Amino acid sequence: MKKLDFNIVLLGMIASGKDTQTALLTKKFPLQLVETGVYSRKLLKEKSKNGDWARRTTGKGHPLPTVLLQQFLVREIKKQPKNKNLLFLGGRLKPEAQLIKKLVVNEKKEKLLAFYIKLADKEVYKRSFARKASNVSEIYKVLDEKKLIATRIKWHKDQVGKTVKYYQKLGIMRVINGNQPIAKVHKDILKEIEKFRKNG
Repeated sequence: MKKLDFNIVLLGMIASGKDTQTALLTKKFPLQLVETGVYSRKLLKEKSKNGDWARRTTGKGHPLPTVLLQQFLVREIKKQPKNKNLLFLGGRLKPEAQLIKKLVVNEKKEKLLAFYIKLADKEVYKRSFARKASNVSEIYKVLDEKKLIATRIKWHKDQVGKTVKYYQKLGIMRVINGNQPIAKVHKDILKEIEKFRKNG
């Protein structure tokens, strides 16, 4: 597997297949995975000063403290093997994206390419419900779940939308149609990677 000459950020709508595409990319290229979401969830469960701080902050509706995220990112970037590029799965909020850009582009002097897998709302609902409700109690569960998904979609469009625009202004964002079979989504991503490889 030939190393790329740039690092990758992968974002996407709920149920857009980010994990699947991540797995395919790590098979195709030598990539070191950096998962900000996994770190955040782990920290929120942690019994420590940082864990308490994270819970207090997120409990007020604010994102994870930038200082904590920066510590994590700096740590992960330092661990980067020489024979691998970084694949950031996450960094959904604009301050996180700015931090990734600062650490990778400004300080490491390395290039960055960002992807966003776009998915229609109706497809998000469809993929979120693998099985149809078969009785009344299940129907109520589905209705509650629909409200929850609607809230998540709204938050995603408001917050992650700002991140997408930020990367677009930098000229490094590539939007991929997620309303396609997995293989086609992967093919479209590879096509953009090849273009960026040639043209930068």
